[in-house]
Amino acid sequence: MDEFEKDLSICLKKKSYCGYLDQNEFTQRYLLIKNRVNNSLTREELAFLLGRTPYFIIDYEELSLAAKLDLVDVDLLCLILIRDRFESLTLDKKDGQHDISHEKRMVRVTMHEYREKLVYQFNHRWNVNGENKPLKITEPIFQTSTLGDEPIKLINVEITKLLSEGYFNTKRSPLEIREVVWRAYKYKSSAWSIIFLKNIIYEFIRDNKLVMGYDKGHFTYQIKNNL
Repeated sequence: MDEFEKDLSICLKKKSYCGYLDQNEFTQRYLLIKNRVNNSLTREELAFLLGRTPYFIIDYEELSLAAKLDLVDVDLLCLILIRDRFESLTLDKKDGQHDISHEKRMVRVTMHEYREKLVYQFNHRWNVNGENKPLKITEPIFQTSTLGDEPIKLINVEITKLLSEGYFNTKRSPLEIREVVWRAYKYKSSAWSIIFLKNIIYEFIRDNKLVMGYDKGHFTYQIKNNL
C-alpha cells in the first residue's frame, strides 16, 4: 500500500449511536439511508428537497424515535428516489413459531469517516434468510468545490429568470424548484449539486427577494408580497 492509499484508509472520525426499534422502524430508516446514497444525495440535500431542516434527517437516520416521516415526506420520497436505484430489505419475521417483527430490539450503528467516504455499519438482532450479519452502507464523499463557479452562475440565472417571470408569486416547494431549474439547466452543464440550489435560494432570502413559508409543516419559498 503506497502513502496515498494509506492516507485514504485512515479513519478521520468515528461516531456511534443506537436505538430500540422494531423491524418496520429499522427497515424504514436503513432503507432511507441506502436509497439516499444510491441516489447520490447527502443528508443536507435530501432534507432540502423534503422541505425539512438538516437536523430532521440527521435525527431520523440516527434512530431518534422523535423524528418520524409524515405522509408528505413519503410522497416526496417516492418522487425523489429513482425506482431503478431503489433497494429493499427483508428481515425474518419469525423465530420458530413466534412473530418477532413487532419486538423492539437494540440497533447499534457505527459511522466511520474517511477522506473520500463514510462507512455505516448496522449491528442488529434479526436474521436475514436465517443468518445474522451486520449490514453495511458506503457513502462516497463528493467535493462540490471541484465543480467550479459555472454551476452556481447558471443556477443563479435560472432563479433570477423564474423570479422575473412570476414563478414565485405562489408558494413553491424545493422539489418543484429543483425540477424547473433542472429542466433548463441540464442542457447547459453536466455539473450539478442540490447544495448549489439551496445556497442560492437562501442568498435570495437574505437579499429579501424571497421568503420562506410553510405548507403542511414543510418549507416553501415565494416572493414576500404574496405571503
